Amino acid sequence: MKIPRSQGFSLVELMIAIAIAALLLVMGIPSFTTMIQNSKLRSAAENCLAGLQRARAEALQNNSDVEFLLTDDAPIAANVAAFNPNETGGNWVIRTADMSDFIEGHAGIEGSGQTSASNVAVTGNGIASIVFNGLGRTNLAATATFGFTNPAGGACAPAGAMRCLNVLVSVGGQIRLCDPAATGTGDTRGC
Repeated sequence: MKIPRSQGFSLVELMIAIAIAALLLVMGIPSFTTMIQNSKLRSAAENCLAGLQRARAEALQNNSDVEFLLTDDAPIAANVAAFNPNETGGNWVIRTADMSDFIEGHAGIEGSGQTSASNVAVTGNGIASIVFNGLGRTNLAATATFGFTNPAGGACAPAGAMRCLNVLVSVGGQIRLCDPAATGTGDTRGC
C-alpha cells in the first residue's frame, strides 16, 4: 500500500510567495501615503466648508450678522471677544459679529489623528474673516479663496500627486469646494 503524498507547500514555494507579497506591498506604499495625504486635505477642506455653511445658516436663521474667522487662538467660548484673525490660522471659529456670542469652533488638528500642528496648511489668501448678514450675503468685495495644501507632502496636482483643494466664498454667500487641478471643459470639480 502506497502512502499518499501531502498536498502542502514546500518551504521554497512559501518563501517565493512571501517575497512576491513583500514586493507588491513595497510598490503600493507610495500610493497609500498619497491617499492618506489627500484624505487629510479633503477632511480639512470639508470641515472648513461645513463651518462656513454653518455661519451662513446661523446668519439667515437669526437675521443677524455672523462672523467666520481663521485664528491660531484656542477655539473656545472663553475667547469669544479676543480671537485674533489670521489668514493662515489652523483653527476656525463662528461667532456673532458683535463678538458677544460664541457659536462654534474647531481646531485644525481635529480628525487628523495628531496631537499637535496638522500636516494641512490653510491660507485665506488675504482673508481671515468673513461676515455673513441676515440675507446670507458677505462683507467681501470679491470672491474669497481658502486654499488647503500639505507643504510637507510634495507638490499639488498636476505637477505632483497631491490633490490640493480650495473653498470659495462668493460675495453673494455661495460656498463651494473645488479642485484647482481639475481644468477639463465641463468638469464641475474645477475652480
